[in-house]
Amino acid sequence: MQLLLAHSVLCALAPLAADVSPAGVSPADVDLGGPVRVRYAPPVPEGEQPVVLEEVVIPEGEVKRFLIYGTYRPALEWRRIHALIEDEIRLRAAEGKDVSHLVVSDEMFEAHYGKKLAEFVEKYPMLDIETEISRAYRSLAWYRRELRQEMLFDAVFVPEDQAQWPDLTFEALRQEAGEILIDDFRKSYERRTTFLTEQRAEWQAKTDAGEEAGPKPVLQPEDSMYRSILRQIVRDNLYKVVDTKTALTGLSEDLIATMDFDWDGQAELTVTTAEIWSDVELIVSQQDVDDARQFLALVEAARQRLEYEGKLLSDEEIATELEEITSKFQSGMFDLGQIAIGGHQFPSVEAYGDYFGLHESYKRSIDEDTQVALGAQLPDSLREHLHQANHVMGLAKVDTEVLLVAAFDFENYEWIEGGWDKARAKAERLVAEMQRNQDAFEKSQAGEAIDGENAPLDPVTFWQLLIDDHCDFWDPPPPQHGRQSTVGYKQKGRFGERTRNDLRSLMSESSYHLFLRGELLTDRVFFDQPVGVVDGPHKGSFGYYVTKVLRRSAPSRPLNTNDRRHIDLLRDDYARVSFVAYAHEALGDTVVGGR
Repeated sequence: MQLLLAHSVLCALAPLAADVSPAGVSPADVDLGGPVRVRYAPPVPEGEQPVVLEEVVIPEGEVKRFLIYGTYRPALEWRRIHALIEDEIRLRAAEGKDVSHLVVSDEMFEAHYGKKLAEFVEKYPMLDIETEISRAYRSLAWYRRELRQEMLFDAVFVPEDQAQWPDLTFEALRQEAGEILIDDFRKSYERRTTFLTEQRAEWQAKTDAGEEAGPKPVLQPEDSMYRSILRQIVRDNLYKVVDTKTALTGLSEDLIATMDFDWDGQAELTVTTAEIWSDVELIVSQQDVDDARQFLALVEAARQRLEYEGKLLSDEEIATELEEITSKFQSGMFDLGQIAIGGHQFPSVEAYGDYFGLHESYKRSIDEDTQVALGAQLPDSLREHLHQANHVMGLAKVDTEVLLVAAFDFENYEWIEGGWDKARAKAERLVAEMQRNQDAFEKSQAGEAIDGENAPLDPVTFWQLLIDDHCDFWDPPPPQHGRQSTVGYKQKGRFGERTRNDLRSLMSESSYHLFLRGELLTDRVFFDQPVGVVDGPHKGSFGYYVTKVLRRSAPSRPLNTNDRRHIDLLRDDYARVSFVAYAHEALGDTVVGGR
């Protein structure tokens, strides 16, 4: 459940990529629920005895790890990056190099921090800065910690003068783009130093002449976006030269990560679950806990069903499949994480790894049933799925309007106390008011007398007024200066014509949410809702949604079932969608308990 300000807002503050979901509440308000107990109960054919399988206990520590790897991962990444910085400084010192300058003094930090805040306030005077910091970084303390780390990272790995760059930085950038990025950075530095020389000469001349010269000019920093790109490339490549283990590689429940810098089999850094949990527990939300428990139960139920049916791949087979997928992504800026987190919006690569093995097992089990020769008739399963696949991959569009009654306060970035019950009650009241107006309007059109003082409005006008007065979608105010982007803006739920994936993003849903919930409100609207009909309320990511479809357009590029590539795309999409149903059927046949 990713919730971000417009990219321009984040860039005004961001030291590192900040892709986080809403802040939580105190631990007194959060119930981890104890161990998750899962026992798959296979359907019993008539006249046969039920099969009793052994119960699997998922300890509470796994719930904590799921949350730490996902929503609250910045706490882990801070430690990993800190370890990389310390290791580089240690190596230079061991080589006899001067490392005395590789520090960030309090004075340097406070000056940089103050400048960041001043720039943000100047650009967004209507926003509360502490709220926006919490939106992006959970808390002011976390932001200050990451900002300070960013300054030290740049001093060690990406200082202004390339003569001070370590070999690792050159190697990382060359792997990504040859000499292009290196040359661009060098030329930028030369331009800025030349400009600085000219500025200081003018400043010195005015000073010598006794004129008001202002503060002594300093080197203008590199463009923040460009530097952020370089930093990300270097960081990702640094991770590759260290042997890191997480749950994805079989690390035990009490550990979050280990890092082996010299690949000798002995970890130089060990991060425990308890250590990170103590750092994040004050900001964990109950919604995130509930989602974690649902995901872990769903995964375990699907695993038990696959194993019972003899379809589960071995750990070795799954590892081979995952390694094959991972090996295709050599770029530091495009890897498995971009697919798992950026594309499918799973909370972490580790969570995607749990899903991936099960999905691949299921996909292989239906491989024979979905085989089709070119020119041959599609199997029933693919033929039935073709309509939906055509509308997604063929770029059909739906023009829809959505009224959200939120359980979440977007402007102040916090869950509303009792928000879900309040949102449901209000949404139901609004729908009832709309129906009463509809009934009264139809009577008035038929010439019947209407009770009450106010004449009914035509339904279209009434719906528009409801959106104007009650829709809780929130967009940040535009910057006072500079470029403005409205990409991702909700426009009071008036989305306009959208493809299914665009609409899904605006509804704060993803492939992960489809797996987690078994269905998406987006799909209900996109595929099934009649044009002109108002539907709802339905529970979604941030409250209760009432929806209306204005019009639909047909796929502009439908799949060609005489093209092998298109058939493969159809088969893959069918496997992905049908696995969701398979997993939720397993969960429905499963006894799930807490303490």
